[in-house]
Amino acid sequence: MTKKTPKPLTPRWLVVTPCFLSGDSLSLHSAIRTSLAIFLSPSPSLRVCFSLFNSFYPLESLESECQMVPRWKGKDAKAKKDAEAEALKEPMSNIISELQSSLVQSDAYGILSNKSVHYAAGAEKIVLLDKACFGRPVGTVEKDKVWFQLSLEEAFFLCYSMNCLKINGGNRIPQTNEDLWHYMKSKKETFPNFFKAYSHLRMKNWVVRSGFQYGVDFVVYRHHPSRVHSEYGVLVLSDGETVKDVNGRLRLWSDVHCATRLVGSVAKTLLVLYISKNGSRDDSPSCLANYTVEERTIARWSPEQCRESCR
Repeated sequence: MTKKTPKPLTPRWLVVTPCFLSGDSLSLHSAIRTSLAIFLSPSPSLRVCFSLFNSFYPLESLESECQMVPRWKGKDAKAKKDAEAEALKEPMSNIISELQSSLVQSDAYGILSNKSVHYAAGAEKIVLLDKACFGRPVGTVEKDKVWFQLSLEEAFFLCYSMNCLKINGGNRIPQTNEDLWHYMKSKKETFPNFFKAYSHLRMKNWVVRSGFQYGVDFVVYRHHPSRVHSEYGVLVLSDGETVKDVNGRLRLWSDVHCATRLVGSVAKTLLVLYISKNGSRDDSPSCLANYTVEERTIARWSPEQCRESCR
């Protein structure tokens, strides 16, 4: 029986683009970007490391405005316009400021619980936490209060970056920022990198949620998920050598191919955030000031989409 010769894998092109994520712009966030087309061999042994992307000379440099049109939710055009209008009336930056003020005034505190933080929210806080997209309700404390479960990144952002939430340990003793930093690192080895990525996006007024169901670290929304679809699936990479499960990603062509195809199938763009520690140790949260974040979007490029029709 003659064996069939397998067809050679078709080489692919990727477009790797420096991405300048804007702040609270709900219409179009624009930036002059240079597109970098990278030819990837189909060989499964080829390692594609994000840190090497800049060493490629661009095959084509384009100076153009990046116009990302939000996909507002709604059954019809009118409903989508209404969703956009509501979001414009209440920018996410205003919602975050309102939540911050409310938590500070009430001297709010959460409780460490393994790999999360629980916060007993009253009626007002329930509304604000939901609008700002922090945590999720997991149970009832009493008649007018609900337990909200915050991820480590969410809790530390409210505590350290916004200074509006205190966090107590299991023994009800208030924890310092350094105590929390070491605790969260012990529970999640990737915490320093993930928190830097999370805070980087939150500071630009993006709503950041877990991307577990999409095979990425985070998904980001322009506004509340009930009003708009997420635009990016985010992967976090780092220059550190100790976190192998993070740095081992996107080194093989098959990894890049799978990631771009997966997020593309759910109408999202793959956004890679490369965290550079710049030689800083992660012994305390003060190291975050020395960390830098490089943004890159990666998308499959089809030559047919760019050719002129031959008639």
